[in-house]
Amino acid sequence: MTLCEENFRTLAENSAHGWLIHEAQSKRILWANKKACEAFKYTIEELQALKAHHMSSQDSNYRREMGIAWLQTAVVSGHNRRIWKYQDKNGVDFLTEAFATLVDLKGTGPVLLVEFRILRDSDAMPTPPKWMEDTLDKIMTHTSSGIMLLNKENRVEDASPLAANLFGYSVPDILNKHVAELAVPDVDLEAERVKAELMKPEGTVDIRFKVSNKFGVLRWLAGTLDNIVDEGSLLRVLTVRDISGKVEWEKRNAYQEVNLQYLSRYNAMGDMAMILAHDLGQPLAAATNYLGGVSKRLAETTSEGRGITYGIEQAKKQLQRASDIVNSVKRYVRRIESTTSVFDLREAVEESLYFARLRAEEKGVVIVSDFHPDKLMVKGESVLIGQVIINICMNALDEIALPSTEEKTMVLKTERDEKKASILVSDQGRGMKEMPADLLAAGAFSSKEDGSGIGLIISEHIAQRHGGHITYEPNYPQGTTVRITLPLVD
Repeated sequence: MTLCEENFRTLAENSAHGWLIHEAQSKRILWANKKACEAFKYTIEELQALKAHHMSSQDSNYRREMGIAWLQTAVVSGHNRRIWKYQDKNGVDFLTEAFATLVDLKGTGPVLLVEFRILRDSDAMPTPPKWMEDTLDKIMTHTSSGIMLLNKENRVEDASPLAANLFGYSVPDILNKHVAELAVPDVDLEAERVKAELMKPEGTVDIRFKVSNKFGVLRWLAGTLDNIVDEGSLLRVLTVRDISGKVEWEKRNAYQEVNLQYLSRYNAMGDMAMILAHDLGQPLAAATNYLGGVSKRLAETTSEGRGITYGIEQAKKQLQRASDIVNSVKRYVRRIESTTSVFDLREAVEESLYFARLRAEEKGVVIVSDFHPDKLMVKGESVLIGQVIINICMNALDEIALPSTEEKTMVLKTERDEKKASILVSDQGRGMKEMPADLLAAGAFSSKEDGSGIGLIISEHIAQRHGGHITYEPNYPQGTTVRITLPLVD
């Protein structure tokens, strides 16, 4: 069932809340429902002509700049809520609890839907200023983003309690301070590139802050500094939120990637050592035999013959020494103990997907996952299996991110077939129709300009060591599906 415009208006007009629809960029009012018009005592046409300071309380806590900053926070984060005091046509203030949500309307573009309900229980409240202040603090404390108003020199003119608290201060303590005095930004606000961006009427800069309290505990904040033009004047709004948890995950991700690269090199080193030990052992033994035969045929009666024999014997000793080294490498590689365990394949996939989603977010790719409902228990090294999954996912994401790939979606599925489990990674990129699967498995192929294919061969070796294999299949309607198959354990 679809809702036509008439039905939508019927729903809006019968809502118990007032609705104000603002244009996301300019913040001007586009539409209001009946409840909002009754609250403000204006018609829709009159509301459309109003500016923020015409319909907000003259109380300093509800200045025009704070109202615009609050709406801009919703533009940045997608939603916001707070206590706000409006003023009707007769100059009477009314207190509301307002919710702002960013909505992308087809044919109109992004707008802000502000829903508000009037708080009328004033008789049961403490004195209005105290009640309003406590309630505002409580709501802002539970809101994910704090807001700060900065002047053109990036000094704080006003801030929400949450924003000040995120920096470890109270609101009075941070007024007139340069934002760089409150924390360490990862962007030089005095750099020419940043200044040029902030000179634009609607310039925006993303910043990360490292905040350290008196106990040495670090906190990381993500901030968005926006310029907003309102009635010819320029406002600078900084929206901040705590991302300490995300940064810790990124640190763990970086550590995991370094560790996985080490394990991959370690694994490849073992493979190459085995190849050296196997392939060099035979020619070394053959060379020793040939030298032995030559030494028997040489006459030892002359001094020249004895000199040649001595040289051959020394060569044989060096060859024997090389053979001993190769054999010792072979024994060492065979003694390496693998830290194997039985684990649920889904856990390894989900952990790997976290890192893949970080890359996907950067590249604008959506990851769709479809997991088998049962546990898929496999035996092996979960870190190495995770390395295979990440490697395959990263290759797919790089392919999807290409301008020639229209469908910016990667699909990851897990399946079960009797005693085998499979992980399928699919994209709708260029595909691999011209490259035989055996060359892919041998690491002889890479679609990247500077690629060597070593990631594929390492992944294949890891899968083989776990009793599995990797296959490359065409995806429908186009692209590639990489299937990682591993044996299940009881």
